[in-house]
Amino acid sequence: MASSIRPKTSFFSKKIVATIILATLFLILPLFVSIYEVVNSRLPDDTSIDSEIDLTPHDTDIKAIFASYDYNLNEVRRGLTSVPKLFLSSLPENLEEISDTDERKEIFISIILPLILQVNEDIMNDRKELSEIMYSMESTGDMSVEQRGWIEKKLKQYRIQSFDIPELYSRMNIIPPSLAITQAAIETGWGTSRFATEANALYGQWTWDDEKGMVPLKRGDDQSHSIKVFDNLMGAVRGYALNLNTHPAYEDFRIERRKYENPKDIDVSNLLITLIFYSELGYEYIDNLSSIIRVNRLRQFDKARLSENIFQEARLDQAL
Repeated sequence: MASSIRPKTSFFSKKIVATIILATLFLILPLFVSIYEVVNSRLPDDTSIDSEIDLTPHDTDIKAIFASYDYNLNEVRRGLTSVPKLFLSSLPENLEEISDTDERKEIFISIILPLILQVNEDIMNDRKELSEIMYSMESTGDMSVEQRGWIEKKLKQYRIQSFDIPELYSRMNIIPPSLAITQAAIETGWGTSRFATEANALYGQWTWDDEKGMVPLKRGDDQSHSIKVFDNLMGAVRGYALNLNTHPAYEDFRIERRKYENPKDIDVSNLLITLIFYSELGYEYIDNLSSIIRVNRLRQFDKARLSENIFQEARLDQAL
């Protein structure tokens, strides 16, 4: 009798367990689907590295694009939020048509800030790599073939002729965002110059190869320089940073910057006077730098940080 009851009890127990599992799946699965859809709706359509956002003329409202990424300069200034990795490949051609000067400036700053933060982040990654190699050398007295190859590549990039690791470490350093924004603003008239909109030339770097540059309209007969053309804005910012970090004319800039053990502690106000040779205006140029940084509260961006999201490159049609 007992043996005939045991299988029946076991059968009903299994049936109850199976029913509970099916009911749980029925209730929980839609919840998971809903969560996935909500999370997925907050992500860009293409989340791969190097993805581009093709913007058509009807959706090239810069402010709307920034807002869609929760990009708010006021919150960045206050340290309440990070800067999205949103990199525009070119400037809007008609920035000058924005009558509100403050609005035009805000748009320009919003475009340049992510670029210089990304360049600085890349520099700091290299600086960390170099620091680890230097520490390893102190411990072992030698370096690997791969490490030596990497250092030789960086020495060439930073235009150092000898195997001078301390000099490489000195040059491999960030540019304060407030300075990068200000110099670009002066050079381009807050993004409205012909060189900026047609050649992505944010800093007026010269080249003596007309095929790689744009000839200034007022170039004298005794002059041969052109303004270097860049494929995108990121290239212009990288070129600018490399110029400050390598050119002999800015050695005083690098010497002053070297005084700060932690790059995050760099005080841009102490660097300005070292750029006396950056412009033919001399001391007037230094005064302009200082004034623009102060009036536009740009030092607040020196503590800004990039978000951890994978980046997007926005390819912008020439319209607002």
